[in-house]
Amino acid sequence: MPRSKGAFTLVELLVSIAIFVIFLGIVSTSYVSIVRAQRQQNEVRKMYSDVRVFLDMFAQEVRLGAIDYDCYKPLDPASIIQNCPLTDVQINPITDGRTDVLALVSKDGQEKTIFKYDRSDTKKIMMQKYVYSRVTKAWEPATGYGDYVKLMSDAVSVDQLSFIVFPDVNPYSGDSAIYSDAAKQFQPRVTLLMKVKNAVSSSASFDMDFQTSISSRVYSR
Repeated sequence: MPRSKGAFTLVELLVSIAIFVIFLGIVSTSYVSIVRAQRQQNEVRKMYSDVRVFLDMFAQEVRLGAIDYDCYKPLDPASIIQNCPLTDVQINPITDGRTDVLALVSKDGQEKTIFKYDRSDTKKIMMQKYVYSRVTKAWEPATGYGDYVKLMSDAVSVDQLSFIVFPDVNPYSGDSAIYSDAAKQFQPRVTLLMKVKNAVSSSASFDMDFQTSISSRVYSR
C-alpha cells in the first residue's frame, strides 16, 4: 500500500496564520515606534542646531558691542547720530530691566544692531543692522539688511522671549545716580530668556527652555 503523505490540518493552518499575524503586528508596531522616535530625534537635533547658531551669533554681538542706552531715550531729530534709526526701541522701552527689543552699538559707534521678538503669528526672532553714513549723515541699513532678517528656520517657533538688561540705565552717564561714581567699573550684561518649540512636527510637540547671560566687553563709550 502506498504511504499517505503528512499534511497540516485546517485547525493547524488557522493557528499558524494567527501566530504569524500577531508576530507581524508586533514587528510592525515596533518598526513604526522606532521610525517615529528617530524622526522626533532628528527634529530635536535640527531645532537645537538652529537655536545654537542663534545663541552663538547673539553672544558674539553682545560681547563685541555695547548696550545702546541712547536707543531707549525719546527720539531726538537733532541728535540722530546718538539715537536709534527706527522707533522699534522707543515703543518697547526697558521696563524693570526687561524689553522685547535689544539695541546694541559697536565700540566705534558706527554700527547698530537691533534684535526684535516678533509676537505675530510667525513668532520669530528678527535682527536688523545699521551703519552710519558720513555722506548722507544718517543711519542706513547695512548690506543684506534692507529689512529685518529672520534668525531661525520655520521649523522653530519662539513662544516666549525677553531680554533682561543690567543695568537698565547707562552707568557711564548722569542718568543714574547709583552708578555715577566714575571710580567704579560696571560690565553691562544681557540675559536672554527664551522658550522654543518645534513648528513642523507631525507626530508630537516638544519644547525647550533656554537662559543665558552675556556680558559686554565694552565698558564705556
